[in-house]
Amino acid sequence: MSTGSPHQRLGFLMLEDSDQNNFFVSSSTGSIDLSNASKFEQFMQETRAVLSSIEFRNIVGILLKATVDVLMEDIRVSCGDANLTSGMLLAKLLPRIAHMDKTLLEELNRNMYIQVIQRIPEVEIFFTLLYASIPAS
Repeated sequence: MSTGSPHQRLGFLMLEDSDQNNFFVSSSTGSIDLSNASKFEQFMQETRAVLSSIEFRNIVGILLKATVDVLMEDIRVSCGDANLTSGMLLAKLLPRIAHMDKTLLEELNRNMYIQVIQRIPEVEIFFTLLYASIPAS
């Protein structure tokens, strides 16, 4: 099964550029000149650049791994490690997982998954660098 490139997935998150003529690519740097673009177009181009960056892809991978590790630990505690290794009927496992989704969405300030993500040093570095590179208006 092919998962496609991350840039293909970006098309599902953001609209494709309908009017490429508004942007001019600088031949010397290869970067996009946003001087004639509207604020919205600038925002869309900056967002697209972040979402298609290798750094963002790496951060998403780190976040998914950390979150799935915590989720699997919760499932082990809830279901018992012996049940998971010896096998458990999906019909018994799904209601427990469905019950756990409430902890994912409620009380975000006390959510352990959010706290795990906040403690990952790479996340802090990524957002520090991202916000430091935003030009002042």
